[in-house]
Amino acid sequence: MLYMNTLDDIVAGFSQYGKGAVEPSPVSRMMAAFAEDFRDGIDINLGVGYVNETTIPTAALREAVAYVLSHPEEHRQPLNYGGPAGSPQLIAALKRMLSSRIQSDILDERIIHIGASGTTSLLAALTQIFEPGTVVTADPMYYIYTNTLERAGFDVVTVAETADGMDADALADALRHAENVRFIYVVTVNNPTCSMLSDERRTWIVDVVKAYSQRVGKPVPIFFDGAYEGLIHDPDCGTPASAMSADDGGLVYELGTLSKIFAPALRIGYVVGPPGPLMDAMTQYTNDVGFSAPLLMQEVAARLVDHQLESQRACVCKGYREKAKWVRAA
Repeated sequence: MLYMNTLDDIVAGFSQYGKGAVEPSPVSRMMAAFAEDFRDGIDINLGVGYVNETTIPTAALREAVAYVLSHPEEHRQPLNYGGPAGSPQLIAALKRMLSSRIQSDILDERIIHIGASGTTSLLAALTQIFEPGTVVTADPMYYIYTNTLERAGFDVVTVAETADGMDADALADALRHAENVRFIYVVTVNNPTCSMLSDERRTWIVDVVKAYSQRVGKPVPIFFDGAYEGLIHDPDCGTPASAMSADDGGLVYELGTLSKIFAPALRIGYVVGPPGPLMDAMTQYTNDVGFSAPLLMQEVAARLVDHQLESQRACVCKGYREKAKWVRAA
């Protein structure tokens, strides 16, 4: 007679992450419900992170797909597998895009890696690369990722923020008491508070973590997640500076995405950081979970960044500014 394990017997062999993943997270339940029975034109989408459909450039996407497929001399084998580090075309386009806020000499010393499936895949990589320990982030925290960290066995320590973002003094105090700190995670336009990390505060945070790294005798990386920076629609706000300008120890990594500006379905998330073991491990993780991000989408994204970025950013910011005015009026 074949022995059949009970559910408890099966779960007993799971990792800590596996045990935590048996029960779907709040965002997982919400997105599953939306995908199953949302009625366009009838229901209001209160789901997490969905991009305004009216700002997604459908015509430009259609044109970019057609161009990529009909120009193999520029976009090589876009329907096949790609390399795990990312499409050379997309990496070059992102470098051109980032050159407006990162000095060329600094950018030349960094590399760009494209995640397997958006920024979330890069964040998931960190839960595999680092041994479970402490991650320090802002309060209120970006619960979607911090829930992932907790499922993987990390302790999440939160510190207060002000109108200028994570409080550097509170961060320094937390680091004096925290143990086994693996990395610092900062969402530069905080979700859910929308506080914007000022340029001065970015520098202070780097200085605090640099001093802490020297004290503990090992580098503690800082991940600045700029997912929402492209949605800043206040005309009085300038382009946020890169924290890399204050980094002389290779501690700063910047995460970005094209989901908010163009379309989530592109699944393009990227990390900029110094060459070394951490970036090498992230590249290998991408290979392990999917070989690469879909190459067609990477090539399409490269063309969109080079030819549609400014007009599309203006369209998106106008759309979100109008929504903000409606909410304020309400």
